[in-house]
Amino acid sequence: MAKPKPRKARPAAGSPALGLRRGEVRLVGHRRAWPEAFASERRRLERLLGRGALAIEHVGSTAVAGLAAKPVLDIAVAVGSLDVSAGWAAALGPAGFTAFGDREGRGEHFYAKGPEGRRTVYLHVVPIASSNWSNYLGFRDALRRRYARLKRRLWARHAHDRSAYTEAKAGFIRGVLGEGARRCAATR
Repeated sequence: MAKPKPRKARPAAGSPALGLRRGEVRLVGHRRAWPEAFASERRRLERLLGRGALAIEHVGSTAVAGLAAKPVLDIAVAVGSLDVSAGWAAALGPAGFTAFGDREGRGEHFYAKGPEGRRTVYLHVVPIASSNWSNYLGFRDALRRRYARLKRRLWARHAHDRSAYTEAKAGFIRGVLGEGARRCAATR
């Protein structure tokens, strides 16, 4: 008697539904399971990275309830200095992360989780005293206020051109980060 072929499991309603092909532009409605997926990833990272990870924050669109987002968790990890994370590629590799180093010269170490056909997490390791850290947190906090409308408009315009979509967001991002830096400077 022949065994029935296993059927591909479809994501259950409310599942994280994470995953994006490299270069793809896709927005999905917010999933209630994303904060839970982040909490699970955070616990895993705390075990893997130990005390060198001073803080682990859910940043980016998936961190904002009700906001459409690309289905990839952006996670920022604060360190005292990037030297602390020198051996992390060996710890993160078996957990499915690929190390890209400081790929854009921004003073952070970047990792992506999952194969190129289904990236599920982008991990940004940054010094806690850097503007990168405050920018990630400030940007996350500004998303709900203004970013949702812009992303939908740009997605409609650039659905098949990831570079154009990303470039079109750049002016907004620079403006929000400048606002956050001014606000932080005013409170010091």
